Order: sequence, then structure tokens, then C-alpha cells
Amino acid sequence: MINIYDSANQLAQDLTKTDQYKAVGDAVKAVQADDKSAALFKKMDEIQAKIMQAQQTGKPLSDEDQKAYQELNAQVQKNDKVVALLKSEQGLYDLLGEIQKAYTKPINDLYEGLRN
Repeated sequence: MINIYDSANQLAQDLTKTDQYKAVGDAVKAVQADDKSAALFKKMDEIQAKIMQAQQTGKPLSDEDQKAYQELNAQVQKNDKVVALLKSEQGLYDLLGEIQKAYTKPINDLYEGLRN
């Protein structure tokens, strides 16, 4: 019997060898090396956590948090290091989406007869 966790662990190791993963690692190092960029990223991360929490609980985001997010977003767009990090993250997430399609294909195939 196959141990699917071995395959998952191998996939995780392989992921670290991709260009997309390496690009995120380089971008993270660049942000960490710049105090202003690192502080901006930390603020962005905190606001995003508040937004996610509000969405999960169904509560609206406070006007204060909405304004802070808009102001922060404007600052982020002007910071080349954080923008590069966000772009590289998107490339990695695109790759993960493609991988997810590949490993969920057998599941989707099981249902094909029911969907037609």
C-alpha cells in the first residue's frame, strides 16, 4: 500500500527547488534587510489578519481599519521591495494552483459521470 504522505513530503521538498519558491525567498530576504520595508510588510500582515477575521465572523471591517488599509495599500504600492515580494508570492501561488489541479484531477474524474 502506498504511503501518500511520502509523496506529499517529496512534493514539499521539490517545491523548495522551484524558481518560484526561490524568488519568494530572495524577496523575503530583501524585505528583511530593509527596516522600512519590513515594518510596512508587518503592518500589512496585521491589517490582512483583521480583514480575514472580519470576513470569517461576518462582521464588517471598522471604518478606521478600512482607512488604515487604504493608506497602507498606497504605501505598499510605492515600496519596490514589498511589491516584488507580493509579485513573487503570486507566482508561487499560481504554481500551487496548478499542482492542486493535478492532484485533484483523479477526484474530479470520479464524479465526471454524475456531472454529465
